[in-house]
Amino acid sequence: MDSDAFLLHQFDTIRDEIKAVKARSFWIVAIGLFGIPIITFLAGFTEKFVSLLVPYVVLVTIILFVAEQSALMRCGRYIRQVIEPKVNSLVGWEAWLESRSDLRLMDRHFFACFIIVFFVYYFMTIGVAMQTLWGDVEHNPSGQYWLYGAMVSYAIGAVWAVTTLLHHWRSATGTSEESNS
Repeated sequence: MDSDAFLLHQFDTIRDEIKAVKARSFWIVAIGLFGIPIITFLAGFTEKFVSLLVPYVVLVTIILFVAEQSALMRCGRYIRQVIEPKVNSLVGWEAWLESRSDLRLMDRHFFACFIIVFFVYYFMTIGVAMQTLWGDVEHNPSGQYWLYGAMVSYAIGAVWAVTTLLHHWRSATGTSEESNS
């Protein structure tokens, strides 16, 4: 296989990966937007400890979306840094996008919107879990250990999610050199 055929094969493979990432991202958003409220509602009809798990589902949803977005930009970064330079005298799609910051603005806004909505979900589901535990503490003082343990656990989860988000923000919203750091 000559180098041109190899580059074309790589490009096609990465395009297929991009399509798969976009499809997975769509389902993460759709399932998250509709599934989290539904499981929060349904958790109210189950054992009280089921509602304690819902905030973790939200955290996993956030991290899945960040991972998919990072994978998408990693594909674009590879195209821009490895494949496009091999095509002489042409500006490739990824290089053109990165040369105009306004063209990535919607990507950043969508990413930020998702994060904001799902952090609101996270804190709302924490509120539901805390309300459930607080009612238990009023009837059974030994339940305060569950309350304090859950509060610490959710705080650790929030700090972890925010630091992960901050660490990956640039690489999940662009393909430029500055995005990698």
